[in-house]
Amino acid sequence: MKSPVVSPRQAFTLIELLVVIAIIAVLIGLLVPAVQKVRDAAARTECQNNLKQLGLGLHLYNDANGAFPQNHRPPTASSNSVRERWFTHILPYIEENALYSRYDETTNWDSATNLPVTSTALKIAQCPAAPLPTRLDVDPASGGYGSTPLVAVTDYAGVYGVHPYFIAANSGYPTIAAIQNPFGIITNNVSATGETTPVTITDIRDGTSNTLLLVESAGRPFLYNQGGIRQGLDLTVNGVNGGGWARPASEIWIVGFADKAGTIPGGPFTVNAANGINTGGAYPLTAPVNLGTDGTGQIYGFHGTGANILLADGSVRLIDQSVSPVVIAALATRANNDIVPKY
Repeated sequence: MKSPVVSPRQAFTLIELLVVIAIIAVLIGLLVPAVQKVRDAAARTECQNNLKQLGLGLHLYNDANGAFPQNHRPPTASSNSVRERWFTHILPYIEENALYSRYDETTNWDSATNLPVTSTALKIAQCPAAPLPTRLDVDPASGGYGSTPLVAVTDYAGVYGVHPYFIAANSGYPTIAAIQNPFGIITNNVSATGETTPVTITDIRDGTSNTLLLVESAGRPFLYNQGGIRQGLDLTVNGVNGGGWARPASEIWIVGFADKAGTIPGGPFTVNAANGINTGGAYPLTAPVNLGTDGTGQIYGFHGTGANILLADGSVRLIDQSVSPVVIAALATRANNDIVPKY
């Protein structure tokens, strides 16, 4: 009896192979966006947690000292050039007491004594979604924007308030045109235009749940326009004044933009149009907005169409770039008797 003949197993045909490859490609195409969404959500959550921890540090400082910290010239300063940012004062309240103990208040944040401290990158100070996490900020007062980058950055800023340029550009909104008290919670005791005294809880008369404490102003000192488009790496051409976690220039005035692309300062677009007003290498900045030596940053996040904000009650929200300037003006001012519209 003859043994049955077993036919050899045939290999995949070309058509079958192409079908398999096509199926794999479709699966990868479905999987990659899903993975990216998970990463984006994780980054957004971590960013919000950073803001909550910074808010807690600010409130712990307030509890211990009777007022929120401000940007100032310390009374022990050795010269009029010495500046100190509020962030330095909350270091002991965010588990960075070792850094704080090494900081010398008699010298500036960029002194040889303080640079080992202020050049230290702090995870809590940066949004994980922001590009170039190892970037550094410069001191334009010492050599302009072409000087050597030297201080570690932050993606979070306090708000001095709404700038007169913003009020004038949005005068068509009755509530903005009628602003009487334009100031926020973070102050500067050597400011030429802003409030100079520290703010207490009772000074927040509009309510802590209706007032900004910190906002995202991510990516600085490099300039980013809407959609996360970076305008090069040469700060003498395009850039934002501010970014260093120890620099008082890292605070912002609400100025807004006339266009969604964030190229014309002064207008209703206040979130994610650009992360700051382009200095064009000019320091101090006197035109088109006279910000002097103050920071030129604006509200900006790398979370799709929104940016995270921290309110004075400790809550964190993602605010969309379509938000009305009336809402931002009401949130940025602490004692203007505002009623914040729904957002």
